[in-house]
Amino acid sequence: MTTNSNPAVPRFDLKEWRERFIRTVLRIASVLGVIMMGVSFPTSTLRDKILYSVLYLILISITLLPTPYILRAYLLLLMVGLIGVNAVVAWGPWADGSIFLLSTIVLASLLLDNRTDIFVLVAFILFVGTLGFLTLQDKFHLIAPKAPKTTVADWGVYLADFSITAVILTTAANMLKSAFGRVVDQMQGVFNSLTVERQSLEEKVQERTAELETRMSQLRASALTARAIAETQEISQLLEKAANLISERFGYYHVGVYILDDLRRNAYLQASSSETGKSLLGQTFRVEPDRRNPLSMVVETNQPILTSDLDKTTYARDVTFPLTRSRMIMPLSVRSSTIGLIDIHSDQPRAFSSQDAEVLQILVDLTAISFDNVRLIEETRNLISQLQANTSLQTQRTWSKFVSRHKSAYLYTPAGVRPVFSQEKHDMADGLSIPIILHGQAIGKINLRKRKGFTSNEWSDRERDVIEKISNQVALALENSRLVDEAQKNALRNQMIANFSTYVRETLDVEEVVRAAATELRRVFDLKEAEIMIGPTQTDSSAQS
Repeated sequence: MTTNSNPAVPRFDLKEWRERFIRTVLRIASVLGVIMMGVSFPTSTLRDKILYSVLYLILISITLLPTPYILRAYLLLLMVGLIGVNAVVAWGPWADGSIFLLSTIVLASLLLDNRTDIFVLVAFILFVGTLGFLTLQDKFHLIAPKAPKTTVADWGVYLADFSITAVILTTAANMLKSAFGRVVDQMQGVFNSLTVERQSLEEKVQERTAELETRMSQLRASALTARAIAETQEISQLLEKAANLISERFGYYHVGVYILDDLRRNAYLQASSSETGKSLLGQTFRVEPDRRNPLSMVVETNQPILTSDLDKTTYARDVTFPLTRSRMIMPLSVRSSTIGLIDIHSDQPRAFSSQDAEVLQILVDLTAISFDNVRLIEETRNLISQLQANTSLQTQRTWSKFVSRHKSAYLYTPAGVRPVFSQEKHDMADGLSIPIILHGQAIGKINLRKRKGFTSNEWSDRERDVIEKISNQVALALENSRLVDEAQKNALRNQMIANFSTYVRETLDVEEVVRAAATELRRVFDLKEAEIMIGPTQTDSSAQS
């Protein structure tokens, strides 16, 4: 992703610099020209006054009016050059005209690139040489009658000094321009490199930002999906919800959930998000060491597998899902043990990356933990139900035996409480019957009838609730009483056995031991006879023969 709002790259524009420079020079010259004219006009000739006035008007015009750069440059060079030529012609080689001539050459180097400075240099050298030749011919006074008298030697020295100075300045200006141009090119190259690097960094940052946003979206979807799955308390619904939510929130067209059997030899398709997968629910595949089968490889290695149709060597096409172009199979693991698989299909090439696998593996692990927790909860519930059923059955048997050995009913009468021996059913049409429930079993009931004279024989809900609570307390009290009675009997039995064992071990004589055992058995159980026989009986002898 690239941006269209890049800031302007710093760039040195020589043309723009020259335009600013010439505008600055023209403005300075316009100001200083007034001062120079004011100083020189009193001593100037009429020709000089006319020349200076015309040049100043031209200077003001090109300074104030919108004039093309090339015209401004040539006019500026022309004006400076004319001032220098006029000074040399009027005052000879001793005047300050050489300054203007040299300034013209330097300005030509700075303002123009078409070797104008060389042309101006040659022209001025020829001009000075011409003046020297006219002096040699004694004709210089014809063009400058008021100029100081000069000799050929004067012009020769002046020509040599001017030429050397002009050549040095021109060479220095050109070298400076060349070096400056190289520096500008290098700086521009650096700026271009920095621009490219900045664009590359911006693209990488944008790609990384988009990737982080994608990861955040995946983590957010994983958290929401994991929470929705964790709230499910039924295995089939949990697996179906996991398949549908992964498909919906991550944009995969098929997600299948397989569960392994206890021996990890067979995997059963338990849930699917696509219609094609739902038609295959209950399908079984056998887990075998087969590297061509990605499902078997995931069970064997307990590691996710990512494949794409672009990887011809590793991709195995599934004819059941012809739209699949990318596939990721992830293990459902609990405590480092694989309990199932999640098979994810996408119709996009290379739809899965290692980062996607890391995010989805977290979700898959949470799904496996939720599945294992729900399975343990169901097993616990089943175990509790079995225990409750066994407890209820044992309670029924225990109280059936207990009631057979005890009085089964008691009745309150004005004369007091008396046992009821008859099992005949009483008419409770105008009374209330509340069962006594213990561990889900009715071990008795409470029958109540109101006295005559009550305004209503109806029993209110509040009365029923109180009586039911009393019935529950009666059931607990009866059970506690039975347990205490049974514990006391067990203690007496254990005590009797201990006493009996101590008594018969007091002697080492066999006959005395047998006699003591028979006597103690008769006494303890209040028997008529107690016989103890030593040696094989007649029945045993017959069986052996």
